[in-house]
Amino acid sequence: MSAEAAPRRAIWAMLILQVGIGAALIGMDLARPAPPSPADLFAPASVPQMRPYRPDLRPAPGTDGPQMRPMPARLEFGGEGARVTLTGQIAAGDAARFSALLEQRGERPEVVGLDSSGGVVSEALLIGRQIRALGAATEVEAGAVCLSACPYLLAGGVERRVAEGGLVGVHQHYFGENSLLPAFLAVEDVQRGQAEVMRYLDEMGVDPRLMMHGMETPAREIYMLDAARLAELRLSTEGG
Repeated sequence: MSAEAAPRRAIWAMLILQVGIGAALIGMDLARPAPPSPADLFAPASVPQMRPYRPDLRPAPGTDGPQMRPMPARLEFGGEGARVTLTGQIAAGDAARFSALLEQRGERPEVVGLDSSGGVVSEALLIGRQIRALGAATEVEAGAVCLSACPYLLAGGVERRVAEGGLVGVHQHYFGENSLLPAFLAVEDVQRGQAEVMRYLDEMGVDPRLMMHGMETPAREIYMLDAARLAELRLSTEGG
């Protein structure tokens, strides 16, 4: 074999491998079940606490059934005076945007209202630490949701309130879905991420057992925490 042939054969082998990986990923995507419909979200399930998960949708105010409204693709900030609200999915860059908002407002908020279906875990941890540094309380009002990564925002409050009719839930997190990392590196990423979350919960005074429900619940479903469990895990510091 010539000196030029060996590198050429190696390149072709890599190309064939990449095509094979791509075909496998496409097959996995096609084999996945369709996401639950809006009518299924929060509908009764075989396990009472388990529900299908749709990060782009939330229940309309005053309803516990299939009527839905869109969830913003990134956090939207609202409120005035001593109260600020965070609404939407948690996207990359939202922690920096929240920090900029606080600088612009001047007045330190005393309460942070949450209505979020979750999103980027690392951003949620950053925002949660910002909330704790403010010394602000967090709350989930009736008709609002705090799902997936959002409970880490809730954990950031020095006081944490969940009103009756507010929904808080957890599940497994995606740590780089569809990446081409070797399996052992993907496992390392997951373990590293879980360790950071456990460290954060301990720092915030929330029982790290919260992660047990999350780790046991598939990412396409959500485990709803009732008032008793919220209090037991110290994710809520007072009744709704």
